[in-house]
Amino acid sequence: MPFQPFDYSAIDHRPWPALQRFSRRIFVFLMRLLIRLEVEDVEHIPATGAFVLAANHLHLLDPALGLICVPRRMVGIAKDKWRRPPFNWFLTGMSDIIFVGNSNRHALLQAIKVLQAGGVMAILPEGTRSPNGALGKGHMGAALLATRAPAPVLPAVLYGQEQAMKYWKRLRRVPVNARIGTLIELPPGKADREQLETYTEQIMIAIARLLPPEYRGVYAELASSAGEDHMLS
Repeated sequence: MPFQPFDYSAIDHRPWPALQRFSRRIFVFLMRLLIRLEVEDVEHIPATGAFVLAANHLHLLDPALGLICVPRRMVGIAKDKWRRPPFNWFLTGMSDIIFVGNSNRHALLQAIKVLQAGGVMAILPEGTRSPNGALGKGHMGAALLATRAPAPVLPAVLYGQEQAMKYWKRLRRVPVNARIGTLIELPPGKADREQLETYTEQIMIAIARLLPPEYRGVYAELASSAGEDHMLS
């Protein structure tokens, strides 16, 4: 399905608490003024049931843009340094956040509970913004959650937002593209490190294949050689 202008009227704010509904409506209004969002294959997003959303990370706005593109209520993961004001006001005002500090185990258990309750966890496997606009090496968090919960992984990408300042300086809206992949089913259960690394690589290849070639970074060669029907088994 080709890229389509994003249908903002399709966003259902009702599942969110009052403060988050208010914050999201303000953010959506601002984004309509500041960006020109087009999305491909939004129908791939499950209307119900748990899944792990795994996406690339190019810009500070990525988590909030993801909340717009995905009509489900999601729970995100953020480093503990973002717990400080004013960053935490923005993050928790827009969505539910699990902050990761010294105890990764505590955050993992919380995230698993979200998935086992039928919720959606949003993960940026690179762990930090790309310094050069290209996809970096993925960490194992998405694969770990997906196998332990268990829940499928939904790869997705956003690109174009990294050029925001160039457009805003000229008082123009930023063209941003979003693409949604298809669900990836991972073998459930406790996987060892080698298995998790394999699953992570395959998740990252799926993310890379949704991106234009110039954004694929360390997964460019693997994404190019992956078959069109590349799936996990």
